[in-house]
Amino acid sequence: MKQLSALDINYLIKEFQFLINSKVDKIYLPRKKEIILQLYAPSKGKYYLKIDEKSVYLTDYKPLSESPSQFCLYLRKKLANSRLRKIEQIDFERIIKLEFETKEEKFTLIAELFSKGNILLTKNNKILTASEYQNWKDRTIRPNILYQHPKKEYNFLKLAETKLKQALSKSTKENIIKSLAIDLGLGGVYSEEACILSKIDKEKKPNELTEKETKDLFKTLIKLKDQKINPKIVYKNKEVIDLIPFELEYYKKSKQEKAETYSSILNQYFSKENEIKQKEKLDQKTQVIQNIIKSQKEDIKRLEKQEKTNKEKGELVYQNYQLIDSILKELKDISKNHSWKEIKDKLKGHKLIKEVISKDKSIVLELK
Repeated sequence: MKQLSALDINYLIKEFQFLINSKVDKIYLPRKKEIILQLYAPSKGKYYLKIDEKSVYLTDYKPLSESPSQFCLYLRKKLANSRLRKIEQIDFERIIKLEFETKEEKFTLIAELFSKGNILLTKNNKILTASEYQNWKDRTIRPNILYQHPKKEYNFLKLAETKLKQALSKSTKENIIKSLAIDLGLGGVYSEEACILSKIDKEKKPNELTEKETKDLFKTLIKLKDQKINPKIVYKNKEVIDLIPFELEYYKKSKQEKAETYSSILNQYFSKENEIKQKEKLDQKTQVIQNIIKSQKEDIKRLEKQEKTNKEKGELVYQNYQLIDSILKELKDISKNHSWKEIKDKLKGHKLIKEVISKDKSIVLELK
């Protein structure tokens, strides 16, 4: 499954700038941590911006009308007919911030695309609501408190060469790949690309880079964040292995397919993934229904057999009514002078009475 990196998000934000000043027409929440904003961009038309716990992209998918949740109703109340004034990435985190403005107020919708994911609405940086209230050791997501996001020591987008040297010298990671991926938040693929373009041994320890290697690495990192968007779908044995916003040397031997926008290939990828998940859910529901039908058919057969048996018993009782009645009267008379234990002993070997249940003062007859 494709996991958007902080750099992927950075390039998506660049693509979404044409949505600035678009109006919020409708808001949908197909599920708890998924929101679709129906936006109308002046002179461009209608767009659906989909955000969930792992991705963000423009889609042509219009959700079916369902009973909206309280979270959805609250977002509609606050953001209806508002204008999208700004869309940006918070620092170099996997967090997207969308600023909306109505005639009277300003709100910020925040999408966290890491861990379990979350969608929050804030005003003046104070949390109004969230798709899920969460608690961590160092921060909390709940209403009426200031929003705080996780922070890295270094912001890749504003990284100066001196800061890069500092990060590498302080790093405790075993090699340069892990240092770039974790300390700077580049992720594995872009860290590999940085080493390839800089001609640096990726297994080299970060604090052992020469002055020249550090300078070359810094120049490469600048290029990575300022590339021209040229999205590609990367394949291996006909299977999609990555979606990238621009060409990478790392994938030069892999089959690639060009796309018009980075958002469009994310839409294609995640829509297909969602279709597979929906099919799996449908198959599971179908199996449950089939199991219920099978169980009900077995119950019907059992009840039909039971009905037949009870009917036969009823007919026997009816045919032997006088006999049964006389036996019961006789037992009633005998029980006046004898205990049921005595009756049980006396009736052993009786042709019709097969069992005497002293505790219940009842008998079992065998009728033919």
